[in-house]
Amino acid sequence: MSTPGLAYSQPYPGSATCVLLGRAETPGDPDLRGHRAILWFVDGEGAVHPPSELLPGALLPAPLEHLDSSRVISLLEQFVARDARHLPSVFVTNDALARHTEAYQSVLTSVCSRLEDHHRIRTARQRFGFQWQRNVLANLPAYCRRRLPAAWRGALRGRAAFVCGSGPSLDRSAPALAPFSRHGIVIASDSALRTLAHAGITADFAVTIDATKSPDKCLPVGQHPRHVVASAVGDPAWVKAVPAGSLAFAASRQITTVWLGENGVSAPDFSEAENSGATAIELARHLGCSPIYLFGFDLAVDADDRSRSHSADTEPTLYAGATIDPNRHLPELPGNYTPSVPSHLSRGWRSIDTRLAGWPAGLVFNVTDRGAWLTNTTLLHPDNFAPSGDEADAPIELLAPPEPAPAAAVDLAFRRIRAVAERSVLALPALRAALEKGGPPALATEFRPHLADHTLGRVLGSFSLKIMPQLMPPLEGDTLFWQGLLDEYAALLEAAQRLQ
Repeated sequence: MSTPGLAYSQPYPGSATCVLLGRAETPGDPDLRGHRAILWFVDGEGAVHPPSELLPGALLPAPLEHLDSSRVISLLEQFVARDARHLPSVFVTNDALARHTEAYQSVLTSVCSRLEDHHRIRTARQRFGFQWQRNVLANLPAYCRRRLPAAWRGALRGRAAFVCGSGPSLDRSAPALAPFSRHGIVIASDSALRTLAHAGITADFAVTIDATKSPDKCLPVGQHPRHVVASAVGDPAWVKAVPAGSLAFAASRQITTVWLGENGVSAPDFSEAENSGATAIELARHLGCSPIYLFGFDLAVDADDRSRSHSADTEPTLYAGATIDPNRHLPELPGNYTPSVPSHLSRGWRSIDTRLAGWPAGLVFNVTDRGAWLTNTTLLHPDNFAPSGDEADAPIELLAPPEPAPAAAVDLAFRRIRAVAERSVLALPALRAALEKGGPPALATEFRPHLADHTLGRVLGSFSLKIMPQLMPPLEGDTLFWQGLLDEYAALLEAAQRLQ
């Protein structure tokens, strides 16, 4: 977004800090009064003429001559940490268009990309932090006792893998896969299962790591995968939706599961990736499969209907909160059959593209008739898909069953969790009284010492990251907002007390 006097500006609501790129040669342009901290990327010569009328000590110069991409990110991360609730606004002066343009463009790209990541993470944490942690606590007994076994590593070496995401192209490529699906191992993201079932394909493995993807919205009627790889943050309903021996948990990077590892409950041998699709690809490699064929990994909107980003049989409510405006400008990615394709998943594309770039050449084939190009893959049109190989000769049911962590370590960790939860519950009446008598400021004052407890912070996990920024002055939100936080806190303590 542009502003008079500036080449570019990106304000963030409530921000009292900013990132400035370029010399500010006109007094008062841009107007930076009121910003308590300014990270200023500027050439060394321009740095001797700082913007005027700034708060004392607000300006933090970062000369271009001493920067590389890692240094830019390091400076930005330190700067962002100054305010846990508000991201810095970004201003680029007209000077950046006149000199050192390439250097400024590189800095701006890094800054905007990293701030977008922070914005996404912070927004998701505030929106889903409670749900994530509620799921983690509900899943902990199964996470500790039904871990993906170490024996799976390389257990299917040399077997072809058909890894299925739920992009629009799966409608075309699933029927092409159907005649050959038993010539290899079918590994599917949860939201692709119904499209595969419609084509007559039962997945050997399903991967589900999303908190909002429940089995009733993913599983075909009367059918379940032979194995399900789950996440501690995923919907707990999966634990009961499929046979006990078929579900195994991957290692999760949640605060609570990391704490478990520090307390003798070692993590499963295989770790989840950023999303179900990326995890499914990683699972194929972990199992030793070769070659690996990708289906439904468009990572872009449908060319004929820009509002559509998933296969037709995907449960529409799974992505109800992510409806794509067909008139919205989307980033362009390199395309498989066109120079570029519009994508709402550029971040996901980058992570998968980077991952595949380091894998052996010739390992991965991308079977699609559309979508975004993936590095180090061989493109195959569904009409030309005909993998070599015979009927699967070793039933995957012979894979090792899920394995439990040592019972003594699990019992000790759960006792510690229950104990800290029971102590914290005793303080709830005082917290409620503080809110009733003194409003949010009194509640925040009463709350802060509790979250200083190391174990409680780990038990609360994602919710800790949600609530701690809210406890930092200046406080925001009315009594109703804070009552909601207190109710969520009480619900998590109750769940922690029930752990067995």
